Amino acid sequence: MKKKILILGGSHRDIPLIEAAQELGFFVITLGDRDYYLGHQYSDKFYKVDFNNLARIKEIVKHENVDYLLPGSGEASYLNTVQLSHELKKGCFDELGVARLVHNKWKFKEFCLENTVSTPVGVYYADDLDLEDVKLPVVVKPTNLSGGRGVKVAYDLSSLQVAIANAQETSGEIFLEEFIEGELIAYSVFIKDGKVAYEFIGRDDTYKNKYLITSAYPIRLAPETQKKLQLDVEKIANALSLVDGMFHLQVIVNGLTPYIIDVTRRIPGDFYPYLIEYCDQVEYSKAVVKSYIGKALNQELQPKGEHSFVIRHCVMADRNGLFTNIKIHKSIEDKVVFRIDLKAENTEIMNFLIEQIAIIFIRLPDESQQIINNINDLIDPIIV
Repeated sequence: MKKKILILGGSHRDIPLIEAAQELGFFVITLGDRDYYLGHQYSDKFYKVDFNNLARIKEIVKHENVDYLLPGSGEASYLNTVQLSHELKKGCFDELGVARLVHNKWKFKEFCLENTVSTPVGVYYADDLDLEDVKLPVVVKPTNLSGGRGVKVAYDLSSLQVAIANAQETSGEIFLEEFIEGELIAYSVFIKDGKVAYEFIGRDDTYKNKYLITSAYPIRLAPETQKKLQLDVEKIANALSLVDGMFHLQVIVNGLTPYIIDVTRRIPGDFYPYLIEYCDQVEYSKAVVKSYIGKALNQELQPKGEHSFVIRHCVMADRNGLFTNIKIHKSIEDKVVFRIDLKAENTEIMNFLIEQIAIIFIRLPDESQQIINNINDLIDPIIV
C-alpha cells in the first residue's frame, strides 16, 4: 500500500508538489475549501476543508492514516503544517518559533538588522509614530501577507497616510521600510548542513501591478553580489539552525549590494519550481518533497541535461472586461513548453491588477531581451 501525503493546500500553485509526491510513489491528499482550486484535480483525493481548521485536519490525518504533511504555497499553510508536523511527528521542519520568525516580515527584518544581514532598514508602525520624521520615499508593508498584498511605496506624507490606512485594512500589523531602487530578483537555494548546496537566480518582472510578479527568467549576478547573498543566507541558516531544505528569497540589487526584502520556506508560487526545473534540468520539486519528509536527496539537484533559457509568464489583462482568448505571436508560439489556463474563455475580468488568466512557459535558444521586453504584447489576452 502506498504511503500517504497530506498537502495543506490544493490551488494551482501546489500542483508541482502534488505531481512530485506522486512521482515519488505517494498517495496524495489535498485540502482546501475554494471551488476554484485546480490542484484538487491532480491529487488522488481531496477534502473541501479549510487548512486553518487544525482540529479537522487532525481528524483527517487519523482517518486516512497519513504518513507525512506538506505545506502548500502560502504562509498560513506553511505555519499550520509546521505546527501540526511537530505535534503529530509527521515531517521535517524548522522549530515552530523559527518558522514564525522567518514568515513574519518585521520579525525577520529585526533579526537581519541585529545580525548584520543585508536588508533595508525599517521601523514598526504604531499609532504614536511621528510620520513627519519618516524619510521618504518609504515602503509600507504588512508583516504577514505575501504576493504584494497591502504593499505600497509612499513618496509624500499624504500618500504615506493613505498607504498606512490601506495596509491596515489587510493586516493588523504593518511596518515601514527604506525604499531602495534596484533590480528585483529571486534567489532560490537548498541548504545542506548550514551551507548553500544549490542556488538558482531569477529576475522578477511586473506588469500593470508593480507589486505582483508576472514574468521570471534566469539571470547572472556579479560574483561579489552572488557571494554576499550566499554568505548572508548561510549566516541566517546557522543563526536560526534551519533544517536542510529549500529557502526562497526576494532581493533588491542596488549596484553590487543585495538587500533581502522577503523570504519563505515554502515553494514559490505560480509554478516557479517548473522554471527552476526547465532552466537547470534538476528535480527541484522532488527535492522539496524529500526534504520536508526527512529523506536524503539522491542527485535530484544534479543537472540531467544542458541549461536552458526559459521565461515563466503569468498572463494578465491591461484592463477589466470580457476575456475571450489569448493571442500568442507566431514568433514564439512553437516555443511554448507548458501552459495552464486559469480563466475560461468568455470570463469577466473584474480586477485586472490581481487576476491571472494563464501561466505560460517559453523556451528560447538563448536569452532575448527583445522578447523579454515585449512579452506582454507577444502573449496578449483579448479583452472586450
